[in-house]
Amino acid sequence: MTKPIQTTPSPPTPDWRAFAAEMRASLITPAVLWATMALPASVSPEDTTADPGTALTGTGGTTGNSGATGAADSPVAAAGCAEQTTNQSTASVDEWGLDGLLDWIEQEDADGFIPLPPVPDDACAAGETALRRHQLRPAAAIAVLRLAKTFGSAEAMCEALGTPGRVTLLITGVPEQDETLQTLINHITARTQLWPKHVSDPKIMTVEGAVKSKEAPDTDRLAALAPVLRGTLEARRPIVLIADAAGTAPKTVRALDPVILPLAPFDREILAMLLSEAYPDIMLRDDLLAGLAADTQLTRLSPDDILLALRWPEPTQAVAALVRTLAPDITTGPGLAAFPLPPSVRGPLDQLIDDLRAWKAGEITWRDVSRGILFSGPTGNGKTEVARLVAREAGIGVIAGSVATWQARGERSSDLIRAMKADFAKAAGRAPCLIFIDELDTFGNRDRRDHNASWTDYVVGALLECLDGYAGQEGVVAIAATNHPDRIDPALKRPGRFDRVLNLGHPTPDLMPQALRWQLGADLSAEDLTAVAAQAVGMSGADVSGLVRAARALARRARRPLAVNDLTDALGEIRSPVPEELRWQVAIHEAGHAVVGAATGITRPKMLALQGSGGVTQQSLLRHSQRRDELAAALANDFGGRAAEILVFGEPSGGAGGASTSDLARATQTAAAMELSLGLGDDLIWLGDPEMVVARLRAEPFLRARVEARLREAQARALRIVDANRIVLEEMATALIRTGLLIGPELDALVAKV
Repeated sequence: MTKPIQTTPSPPTPDWRAFAAEMRASLITPAVLWATMALPASVSPEDTTADPGTALTGTGGTTGNSGATGAADSPVAAAGCAEQTTNQSTASVDEWGLDGLLDWIEQEDADGFIPLPPVPDDACAAGETALRRHQLRPAAAIAVLRLAKTFGSAEAMCEALGTPGRVTLLITGVPEQDETLQTLINHITARTQLWPKHVSDPKIMTVEGAVKSKEAPDTDRLAALAPVLRGTLEARRPIVLIADAAGTAPKTVRALDPVILPLAPFDREILAMLLSEAYPDIMLRDDLLAGLAADTQLTRLSPDDILLALRWPEPTQAVAALVRTLAPDITTGPGLAAFPLPPSVRGPLDQLIDDLRAWKAGEITWRDVSRGILFSGPTGNGKTEVARLVAREAGIGVIAGSVATWQARGERSSDLIRAMKADFAKAAGRAPCLIFIDELDTFGNRDRRDHNASWTDYVVGALLECLDGYAGQEGVVAIAATNHPDRIDPALKRPGRFDRVLNLGHPTPDLMPQALRWQLGADLSAEDLTAVAAQAVGMSGADVSGLVRAARALARRARRPLAVNDLTDALGEIRSPVPEELRWQVAIHEAGHAVVGAATGITRPKMLALQGSGGVTQQSLLRHSQRRDELAAALANDFGGRAAEILVFGEPSGGAGGASTSDLARATQTAAAMELSLGLGDDLIWLGDPEMVVARLRAEPFLRARVEARLREAQARALRIVDANRIVLEEMATALIRTGLLIGPELDALVAKV
C-alpha cells in the first residue's frame, strides 16, 4: 500500500478573515440553527443594516473592530420593524404553527435554515431592547475560523476538496469538532455561493461513518467501506473524510491513499477573532491575551473548555478562565525516585524518561525513544501511579483510559471504540503525551473463542489499529497495565506494541522501608523503620497506605505526633495476634527455605521475618544461567518450607500453596516451563510461553503427570536437605520466634552451619 501523502495547504492569503466572514454571513442570514444563537442587541434601529459577515473581518490582533461600532458590525435578526426586507418568510410565529414549521424544516433538509419572524409591533414600541441579533455559537465559530485559516480562500478550498477522485483526510485534532466541521462543509457545498456549481460536489463523512462496524479481511481492502462511500468512488466524486487524528483512521481508509490535510490549529490569532465574535459590543484591550500560553499550548483547549470560558459576560473573565485551564497542574510530593521499585523496573523507566527528555531537546529522533511498556502484577501496587510519575518526570501530559471508562461513554461497542479513539486523538493533540491503558486484559484474547468472540475481535482489532496508527506518531507513548498477563491477546505483546513486561509486585522486604517512606511523606524521616517494614512484608502498596492512615489515626486520638509505635500498634490491629503454635509452624517453614537455599547454593538468605499469620524469606539468587541443575535447585528451594513442615510436624500445611505467587504455584510454573517451553524436559519441544503453558496441564493428563513427577522429585530433595540440617533448622526457627526478624550477622552465622 502506498504511504498516505501528508501535505499542507498553500500558505493562506492575507484575507483569510474575509473568507471567514463570507462563511459567517452564510450562516447568519438566514440563521442556521446548529450554528447560531439569538442574543439581545443594544443598538438602535438605524444601525441594523450592517453586513452580517463583518464581525469576523478584524485585523487578527487582540483588538477587533468591535468597539463602539461593534454592534453595527454584528448581524441583527430583526432588521427594523415595518422596514424588514430579508429573504425570510414574513409570516408570524403564530401563522407558522409547529406543524408548518416542521414541514418547512423537512423540505429544506433542516441542517439548517429557519425563517425568523419579524419583530412584533409591540416590541418595536418597546424600543431598542426588543431587538435581537444572531451570532455564531462558539463551536461553529471555531470551525469557521480554522477552516478559513487552513485554506485562505473559497477558491483554494474548492481546489483542495473538489478534485474528482481525490480522497482527503481532514484532520481536526479535536474529536469534538469532527461533526461540526462535517456539517459546516456540507452547508458550504450545498447552500452557499462559495462552492461554484462547476466544482465537483464532494461526499463528506466522518471516518467512523465511512466504514462498517467490522473490518473486512485483509484480502479485500475495501469491503469494509460503507456502501455509500463505495458508490462515491465509482462515481469518481471527491471524498472528504474528517478525523480527529490520522492515527485513528482504520486500515480500510488508509487503503484509499488519502491526502492528509491537518486543519489549522487553534492559536492566538483565531482566539482573538473568536473573542471579537463573542463580545461584539466590547472593545478588546491590546494586552488582553498577554497572559495566555504559547500557540502550542492553546491546541490543548477543547470546544468545551472554550464554551465554559465564553459563558462569562466580560472578555477579561473569559481569558482568565482560559489561563486557568491551561495552567500546569501543581504537583507536590516525592517523585519517581522515591517510589519503591525494583531495579528491573526502575531501569527501563529511567531509560524512557531520559529518551523523552532527549527527544524534546532534539538530541535523538522519535524512532530511538523506548516505549511499549506493560506493567504486570497484582492490584494495589501503584501501576497507575507509576505511569503518572513517569509522565511527570518526563514533563509530558498523561491521559488514562480503560475498557470500563470507555464503555461508560456509551452502551454499544461502537461507543467504546469511539471513546478510545478520541483519547488516542487527544493524546496526539497534546503531544508529547502518555496514554495509559489500565486493565489491558479486559479487552480479551481473540484466541479464546467463546460467546464474546465477535466483541473481542472488534475491540482488540480497534485497539491494534490505534497502536499501529500511532507507532510513527511523534510524541505519543502508550503504556498499559494488567493483573493477568496470560489473558492478553498475543498480538498486543508483539514488538512495537506492549512488548516489554515490567512486574510490579508487592513491595519486597528490601523495598518495604521505602514503601513506608513513600506513604509517610515527611513524617518519621529520621526513624529506623526496618523492624516495622519486616512486619509489614506481604502487604501491597495499597495495604501500606491503609496502615499509615490507621497509625496517624492512633496518633491523633492520643493528641500527639506520629511515632513508630503507632505503626506497630496499627499493624497489630490490622493483623490479629497469631497463636504460638502457628508462629512456630511459620518459623519452621521460613527456616526451611533458608536452609535449602543455602545447601543447594542457589540463593543466599538475607532476611527471615514473621508478619501477621504468615512469614517471608528474602534470598539473593546466585545463579542465572537457567541450566537444568540450577532450575532443579530452584524447585527444591521452593519446596524448602513444605519439606521442613513435613519433617517437624509429620505433614505439610497449605501454606506453600494458594495464590499465583505461592511456593507451589511458582514451582509448578517452573516445572511446566522446563517441560513445555524451555526445552529441558523429556522432549525437545516448545508448546507455549512460560507464563501460559500451565493452562495446558488442565487439559492434558500426560503432561500434568510429567510435571508432577518433577515436583515430587524436588520435594524429596528438599526433604533430604532439611533432614540433614534439622539442628540448624530448629535453631534458626527459634531465633526467628524470639525476635520476629532475622537479619545480618545473626542470620549469617546460622546459615554458615548449613
